Amino acid sequence: MMTKTKTTKKMTMNESIDDFWKINNPKELQEYMQQSDGKQTPDPDQKRVVIYVRKSRIEKGATHYSPEIQEQACRARAEKEVWDVKEVIIDLDRSGRNSKREGIQKVIRMVKNGQVDFVIAHYLDRSFRNSNSFFAFQGLLQRYGVDFVSVSEPFDTRTFVGRLTASVMASLAEMPVLAASERGRAAKKARFERGFHNGGYRLGYCNGLCSTCTDPNGKDYCPLFGGPDRVESQRGRIQVPHPIEQHLVRLIVSMYHRGKSDRDIAAEINAHIYQLPDGRRVQFRTKGVPNSYPPGKLGRDTVREIVRNPFHAGWVARYPTAPLSMADDLENPGTVRNPVKDRRTPEDFVPGNHEPLYPFDVWKANQQLRKSKKRVAVVDGQPRRVYQLSGTGRCHVCYENDHRDVSLRGSINGSGKPVYRCAALIDRSILRRKNGANVDPNLEHDDAFQALMEKHGHFAIPGDLVERQVVDLVKRLQIPLEWHERILAYFLSDDGMSEFERKGYGLRKELERVSELFRAGHIDRLEFNREALRIGEQLKNLRPAAHPEAVRILPLLKDWPSIWEKMNGLERKTVLGVVFGGLYFDRDGVLANVTFYPPFDSLIYKKYPLV
Repeated sequence: MMTKTKTTKKMTMNESIDDFWKINNPKELQEYMQQSDGKQTPDPDQKRVVIYVRKSRIEKGATHYSPEIQEQACRARAEKEVWDVKEVIIDLDRSGRNSKREGIQKVIRMVKNGQVDFVIAHYLDRSFRNSNSFFAFQGLLQRYGVDFVSVSEPFDTRTFVGRLTASVMASLAEMPVLAASERGRAAKKARFERGFHNGGYRLGYCNGLCSTCTDPNGKDYCPLFGGPDRVESQRGRIQVPHPIEQHLVRLIVSMYHRGKSDRDIAAEINAHIYQLPDGRRVQFRTKGVPNSYPPGKLGRDTVREIVRNPFHAGWVARYPTAPLSMADDLENPGTVRNPVKDRRTPEDFVPGNHEPLYPFDVWKANQQLRKSKKRVAVVDGQPRRVYQLSGTGRCHVCYENDHRDVSLRGSINGSGKPVYRCAALIDRSILRRKNGANVDPNLEHDDAFQALMEKHGHFAIPGDLVERQVVDLVKRLQIPLEWHERILAYFLSDDGMSEFERKGYGLRKELERVSELFRAGHIDRLEFNREALRIGEQLKNLRPAAHPEAVRILPLLKDWPSIWEKMNGLERKTVLGVVFGGLYFDRDGVLANVTFYPPFDSLIYKKYPLV
């Protein structure tokens, strides 16, 4: 008996040493010390168990009995089997779709360290709702001689039938996840197609249920709080403008449209108290989330979301979402990724059922402005200017002396002012900085090249000087009347005139058929004239100029300078790239030559003297 006791103690000590060398981080060391302190050598005949409890959704401030019931059922099973409960591990507000859970990872560590003989759960789906993950988990348990026990399901993983039953139960546990994903996506798509927003209430809107309002910006903030429900919300189905927040949204959009950055807008709004049209004075704030965090100051992310989202302009957008992924790595769940490319760019738009807070055209203009800011560097939170001549500006010195088209590049000089420089000079200076004095010797001793460099001089043309000349040139443009119809067509449809011609195809065929009937003598001239007049009127109404939007667009086409004034830097740069083949400037910044892409040369009603 003494020999047996010594052998048992010796094995226990070796196992303890082995466990110690398996420790990889401070958390595992802390767990090891807690389990070692004050504990005697366990009875080798008593089974050690760990109870695992999981609840997928937990709301703050609410009472949840499920975790308590799970633990009680598992403890009752352990007492019945006379098992030693080593620990109860709980994962709250965690999905069973993968193993990215602190609790289940702790269970895995205990299994690998040889600290348990059984893992007990109330139901199999408390461990995993992913059959592949459960199979991997089961394989891990078997490698370390540990069994899985479900209190409420009759199977024993120590037998073949039990493992087969567990496999079937794991597949069944996965079904609700797959079904919920499929049905949820279908429901969201249907809501989107009907013009309803998927998700919570946006800043600027509320559900209109004033009598039972739970909005964080309701009590002591909204003047309608506690009053009758708003009829236009259709009992909360449609988001309606919030009496206070709607003014915040309009203010943000207006400030951004005037060129202010997200950060500056947030700082300015946070620092001021604003007077509303009804005379009320308020300090604007975010909406907050019920039972999570209260309203607070605006941040640049809040401003960015309001400017970017078309919902406030009356449209509902659908954004890319990743397909349901059941991929998992049991012991390294953090390495699994399921990225979505460009999650912030909407896939589709539909008109919403809610009231817009500002015009959609302003939203589109702000998106163009945001794109222009993305293409340039940002310094101290301020976007640098768009260099409108990048791509079309050319060095006339290189063209005249070396017959090369060398671009002009925009940059900032030592005084912080924008200038344009010849790309050949910039490339040469870059080579010098990289290689010191070891520039290409062929160029250094090329007399023609050296002479060309000397003709350039300093060649740093002030940006305002060259862009002012381009503006004078562009404002000479006139859009011919014969172009108006096609421009309108592309404004109304991405397919341009093709769509309008396609719609009129049937009417033109009908006119041909009426003409053939008249020529064959089947109808008289009076009937032919009546039908031809009817079809002609319908064809006329199909023309782009007959569209209601034409009333707003046609006056702009007749005033090209006003259109140019309303464009932002990126839009102007795009127009210059479409119209001009090259704008050539000499070393003094004088526009020396201009080339056009056809047919835009015909738009100059007063020929530029150097063309």
